[in-house]
Amino acid sequence: MKKKLTSLASSLLFAAIACASASHATVMEDAAKPLTAPIQAASSANAPGKTVFDASHSEIFSPVKEGPLNYTGFYKAIKKSGEEVSLNEGQINTDALARATTYVIAGPAQPIAMGEIAALTDFVNNGGNLLVLLHISGPVAPLTEEFGIIVSNFVISEKTGNIKKQSQDFYVSAIAPHPVTAGVKRLAVFGTWGLLAEGSAKVVASTSDKAWADMNRDRKPGKDEPQQSFGVVAVSEYGKGKVVVVADDAPFANKFIGEADNRKLADNIIRWFRE
Repeated sequence: MKKKLTSLASSLLFAAIACASASHATVMEDAAKPLTAPIQAASSANAPGKTVFDASHSEIFSPVKEGPLNYTGFYKAIKKSGEEVSLNEGQINTDALARATTYVIAGPAQPIAMGEIAALTDFVNNGGNLLVLLHISGPVAPLTEEFGIIVSNFVISEKTGNIKKQSQDFYVSAIAPHPVTAGVKRLAVFGTWGLLAEGSAKVVASTSDKAWADMNRDRKPGKDEPQQSFGVVAVSEYGKGKVVVVADDAPFANKFIGEADNRKLADNIIRWFRE
C-alpha cells in the first residue's frame, strides 16, 4: 500500500500537511508555552493511570455532554476501567501533561500549535500514550506526521461493505494482527479519511482495494480519483510511548460505538496503552 500511495503524496496526502504547517508557522507558533524540561509521562505499566481529553481546540463533539455524536460512552468506559479521566481546556504544555498517562485528541476544528506538538511528541517519547480521532484532517495532520502517520485531505468512498448503500459509510474488514485489533473482525465507519504509515508506524485496519479517494465528494468514482486500499487505523511505538490514530471519530461516538466491533477496538486501545 505504501508504494501505491507514495505517488500521490505531493498532490494529495501531503497537501493537508503543507497547508496546516504553513498556518502553524505564521499564526500559531507562539500559542503554546515553550518546554523547559522533558515531560516524563506518569507510569502506566499494567495499572490504571490518568486519561486527559483535549478540550482546547474547538472539538466538534464532547466526551462529557450526552448526545448521539458525543463520546460519553467511551469516556465512561475509560473511567469504569479504573482510570482517572479529565479534560484539558488550556494549552497543551508541560503542566497539562504532567500527570497524564494517555492524552486524547478527538475531532479538533482548530490547529494544534507547534509548541503543543513539541510537548506531545516529548510526552510520547517519554512513555505517554496518544490517541487521535479524526473529524477534520487538517488540524491534526502536522501532529500525526511526527509519529510516521500521514493523513489525507480527502474522504474515502468504498464499493464494498456499504452501510445503507452509502459509499462513505462502510465496514472495514481488512484487519492486521495487533493488540488493538485483537478479536476485531470488522469496523463500521461513517465518513473516514485515509492514512499512510511510514517508518515504524503500521496500518492495522484498511479499506478494500476497491475504495477510492473521493476528492470531489460526489460519492462516485472518477477517472482521476485513485482506487486502492487506504489505511483507517494506524499505530506507532515512538520512544517509550504509543500512538493510535483512527481516521474517523464516528466509531467512538455514542450512536456508533455499538456497531460492528467498534467497542472492541476502543477497549483494546485502552488495554494496549496499559501494557
